[in-house]
Amino acid sequence: METINQTLNIQQQCGADIIINTLIQKGIDTIFGYPGSPILPIYDSLSKTTKIKHYLARHEQGAIHAAEGYARVKGKCGVVLVTSGPGITNTVTGVLNAYSDRTPLVILCAQSENSEKNEFQDVDITKVLSGYTKKSYFVKETKDLTKIISLAINDANKIPQGPVVVAVTKSALENKVKPENYQDRKEIKVEAPQSCVLRMLDKLHNAKRPLIILGGGCSGAEDEVREFINLTHAPVVNTLMATGVVGDLSFGLIGHNGIEKLNSKIQSADVVIALGCRFSDRTTCYMENFLKESKIININIEQNSSKNVVMDEEILGELNIVLQQIIGTIKSKNIIFNTHYKWIDNLFITQKTTDYEKNLMTTQNILNAINDYTLKYNPIITTDVGNHQIIASKIFKPKSQRHFVTSGGFGTMGFGLPSAIGASIARPDSTVLCITGDGSIQMNIQELGMCSEYNLPIKIFVMNNSSLGMIQDQQIKKGYKKYQSNILNPDFVKIASAYGIQGYTINSLEYLKKVLPQIFEYKKPIILDIKISSN
Repeated sequence: METINQTLNIQQQCGADIIINTLIQKGIDTIFGYPGSPILPIYDSLSKTTKIKHYLARHEQGAIHAAEGYARVKGKCGVVLVTSGPGITNTVTGVLNAYSDRTPLVILCAQSENSEKNEFQDVDITKVLSGYTKKSYFVKETKDLTKIISLAINDANKIPQGPVVVAVTKSALENKVKPENYQDRKEIKVEAPQSCVLRMLDKLHNAKRPLIILGGGCSGAEDEVREFINLTHAPVVNTLMATGVVGDLSFGLIGHNGIEKLNSKIQSADVVIALGCRFSDRTTCYMENFLKESKIININIEQNSSKNVVMDEEILGELNIVLQQIIGTIKSKNIIFNTHYKWIDNLFITQKTTDYEKNLMTTQNILNAINDYTLKYNPIITTDVGNHQIIASKIFKPKSQRHFVTSGGFGTMGFGLPSAIGASIARPDSTVLCITGDGSIQMNIQELGMCSEYNLPIKIFVMNNSSLGMIQDQQIKKGYKKYQSNILNPDFVKIASAYGIQGYTINSLEYLKKVLPQIFEYKKPIILDIKISSN
């Protein structure tokens, strides 16, 4: 494989070259970042190779969310490169977002040589992020870089996936050593005890009202999940992070922002098989008695993955491996499940907007119109956080979990646009939609610069009601005054124009439907400022 200087047996390399060569050998071809003086040796090394493309963000938070979108859609580790001090601290929100949603990232940053000397831009990021990364490495010696960069990528990718920070001193980047040959250890697949598998299948086989709940941990196991569902015929629901895992096989979204009637109906399930689910308080609707009468069997790589429900049993192991065990057991023992359960008839919920609302400029009507038109494209949808996010998760029916990218566990406003950028870079032949709100997009609106510079044909739909809609809804619901939830917005089309991006102001459903064919023929980024009347 080509590396810097075209050879691996060179006598000495500087630490920066070692980092880039190791990334190339590990299959990394994309980096999102923002330069600063202490990290410039790595940028110099990047300039010597064509094997890795660097995408320049306008803010470090934009870089890390773009890397998240890339990782979620591509199914491989995202890499972020930033400088010391505020460069790395600007990524903290994104690191916590990736940690919460189990997204594989490696964040490379510069680090002060000696904190005791009170150096410029000094911050020990490994302490700042203690407890919110899978691993953190502080590298002072050039000779350690090959091993640590390799370990960092392995750590990020290992299930449960997550972010890894590698902080490197400038001297470690500049000093030269003969690079070592580090051999990755062979990963051991984590299976479950067969006795656990047999107990689970016995309970499921004897269930009168079985239910399967899909969580974000289904990532990478979609084929096995589908086969398991098709063999057992049990009804399926999903959490927000599992949107798209099985498409129409799921009855829909449960949880605090899920389908209310569905949340109620599933309480009568007698046996619940949870796949990669952590049962966060949002999923349990903050209820202490959520699924209290159900026997819950959770298959998850993480032990004690939930404190919010009482488990009948936890089956620990990598979900795809455990499901392969379960599927193999079902087939070898010729276990036959019911093909229909009577209680399933009560789970059918209609989500389509009703006719009387058809001409109103509501978020639901707008997203239905966008969904209807884009079905033929099988688009990748990224969302920000707010009412538009929840409504989108109920309306769009992505055919894959990698086609619906949102901030689940951390709820990060500003995630939508940069994650769409990462998604578009990961899958340049796919149609990418960014569904965002007028509040959310202003968190990272500067990343329109990335869209323009790299000519990423993302279609950005801004739900503009001049308010923080979800906050305002809660204020009304709780009897508070609508205080500080109305916002004075800029002209989003003019802002886009300043970046060289075309835009439309949409004031009616009729006009939206008229321009949709035009914007999807246009192979450049485009923004629609959609004036909605209500959520």
